[in-house]
Amino acid sequence: MKPTIIDADSGRELWTATECATYAGTSRGTFTSYAGRNRAPKPVTKHHGLTLWDTQEVKDWNASRNRRDPGD
Repeated sequence: MKPTIIDADSGRELWTATECATYAGTSRGTFTSYAGRNRAPKPVTKHHGLTLWDTQEVKDWNASRNRRDPGD
């Protein structure tokens, strides 16, 4: 079973740091370090001890991150 967290107000899917990191191809620590230094989306909420990010924001961030030139 793989539960999905959906925000009741917006209907948007939310991801944990581990899910964000997996999607971005990084470790959890690297992803949270990026977020803490404003190099990744900010979390949108905390729920029962889980910090959560908006899935679409993470997908958009990852797409823009992958479009950059290697020399940037």
